[in-house]
Amino acid sequence: MKNENYWAVVWTQYKKNKIGFAALCLLALFFVIGLYAPFFASSKPFLVVWNHTFYFPLLRYLFYQGFYTKPIDLFFNLLMFTFPLVLLGAWIFKSRGTKIFLSLLIPAHFIVFGWILTGAVKNPVQDASLAATRKNALEELRRFHEDPLLSPSLEQKSWNFDLNYLPAYDKLDQLLDYKYFKAQHQRLAPARALYQKKTGREMPTLWYVRQRNEATQEAELLKTLKEDETQFIQSRDQLPQLTDAYRPYSHAFIMAKYALEHSTTEKEKQNAEKQFTEGVKQAATYRLALSNARHTFMAYQKAQEELAYLREKKAWLEQESQKLKVIVPPLFRTFHWEEDAGGAQEANQYIPWWELTRINRKDLVASLLFGIRISIVVGALAVTLALLIGIPFGTLAGYFAGKTDLVICRIIEMWEAMPTFFMLLLVVAIAQSKSIFLVVAVLGIFGWTGFSRFIRSEVLKQRKLPYVEACHSLGYTHTRIMFSHILPNAIPPILTLLPFALMAAITSEAGMSFLGLGEEGSTSWGVLMDEGRSVFPAESYLLWPPAILLTVLLICIALVGDALRDAIDPKMR
Repeated sequence: MKNENYWAVVWTQYKKNKIGFAALCLLALFFVIGLYAPFFASSKPFLVVWNHTFYFPLLRYLFYQGFYTKPIDLFFNLLMFTFPLVLLGAWIFKSRGTKIFLSLLIPAHFIVFGWILTGAVKNPVQDASLAATRKNALEELRRFHEDPLLSPSLEQKSWNFDLNYLPAYDKLDQLLDYKYFKAQHQRLAPARALYQKKTGREMPTLWYVRQRNEATQEAELLKTLKEDETQFIQSRDQLPQLTDAYRPYSHAFIMAKYALEHSTTEKEKQNAEKQFTEGVKQAATYRLALSNARHTFMAYQKAQEELAYLREKKAWLEQESQKLKVIVPPLFRTFHWEEDAGGAQEANQYIPWWELTRINRKDLVASLLFGIRISIVVGALAVTLALLIGIPFGTLAGYFAGKTDLVICRIIEMWEAMPTFFMLLLVVAIAQSKSIFLVVAVLGIFGWTGFSRFIRSEVLKQRKLPYVEACHSLGYTHTRIMFSHILPNAIPPILTLLPFALMAAITSEAGMSFLGLGEEGSTSWGVLMDEGRSVFPAESYLLWPPAILLTVLLICIALVGDALRDAIDPKMR
């Protein structure tokens, strides 16, 4: 014990509290799951093998704003890599080296984060070179002809044609969706049977809806082909004769049009107009007949090609999905929280709770996992902002005492008289926005008074101690004495307040979101509870999962706070 520093003694004392230590472990588990949520719930697996090639879909989409649309998610996705570097740096370097390492790593993190927010990471399914090549190929198919009615029948694009110009990740995304939708449909087989027995309908899973839409489209195409088959045969037989009959008039028509456009004198212009008018009259009958025949022929041919396209794509997906091997899948759910997970509100009554979907058809479990990030951000930012405001005010009041203390204490009392909830209502009404960062700002700006009072009392005790008198005798400035000597000694006791301040911030954000003041379209547990409340009591089961998780998280934070307070208190040792 004699060689241990202060924090080593506190940690030793803390571990003696078994309940507090278990709560800290559970709190760390919450943090890890929230930080690495994309590995637990995502439609993009970490590693797949297809055609003897390794792909890393999750890494390719991790910083793409089109997939992770919320800045909070992008920040945490980057933190997944920088946080282990922080731990590694703290383990490798000594205390001074750690400070230098962090002073370089933290700015680098925010610089890269800003770069990501500019949209620098492009969509993996977009390939400029392939798009240009495809455009050239289509232009080659659509060769220009002086008279469209005499141009050859254009070959319409097919699935095999598109397949040649699809980027690898575009093909991979389609295969993953096909594979995951089918797996979900098969996984819900017992629930589907019960749903069909109760309602007389098939459960609208993503796979079923997809198959139904394809079957409907195929039936419509077959019906069109059957109805137009006779007209198609007639048009196909008439086309050669109509084309040959029209060709001489087309040539005369084109020549007259050219002469009209390039005539220089008035006489040439009059002759050209006369020839052009005669050419139009002569070609009109043949042109109309040929146009109708080509239209019928092309419409039938297009329906045939669309049917072939549909069947070729379906066969390709079935065949290639068998070759696709997911080596490292998402651990819990194969849905990203921003994606449609299928289902319907009435289907929720027949499926297990881990398959539930929200009222907006998003996956509930994925939303719960990513909601941990909201709680972490709200708690950390709100408490940090409160500390940045409260500590300087409390330090000044405690150090100078007298009139300074009197003025600051009156300011604190007036500030505490403003209710946070009604101030948030006012700010939301003025800003016309319900951003999560607006909630954090209000919580921080109106939640600093408790820290200020506590730090004031600690500084009041420290200001008359001998080491402070020694600092005065050495001629140190008030700023240096306050923030370099007194504050480091006054901070440890205030650490016992941090867990309870985190609880207050997280609870306030969840409560405000539950009342409809949170950011719409987010994964905040308060927003999820608000959705459950909106369909209560018919779907009350949507309310209890976020409520239970929020309760467990708050209990863990409270137990950690109690254990930390006992560990720091010398009387408890």
